[in-house]
Amino acid sequence: MENAIAYLVVFAIIGLMFWAIIRENDQKRKRSAEQYERDVAEAKESLMRAGMLELDKFVGNRSGKTAAVEYLKDEEQGMTKTSGRNDDADRTEVEK
Repeated sequence: MENAIAYLVVFAIIGLMFWAIIRENDQKRKRSAEQYERDVAEAKESLMRAGMLELDKFVGNRSGKTAAVEYLKDEEQGMTKTSGRNDDADRTEVEK
């Protein structure tokens, strides 16, 4: 008897899941143009955010990114080039 009740509960949950999927599909088919455009706009924003968060995980840690940005800024200003005695004049000369 207990097994029968457990099976009925499981079948009821599976049936409710199928019913919910069918109902959602019907609502999507019957929505207006404004609702469709709103759904598309929300989907783009959520996909963009999810993509950026995943990209941030792969790029690396925060301190490494900050150091890279600072290095690029210094390089644009010409601060990373040295002008010691042993440096090649052509390599360290700033182009104008």
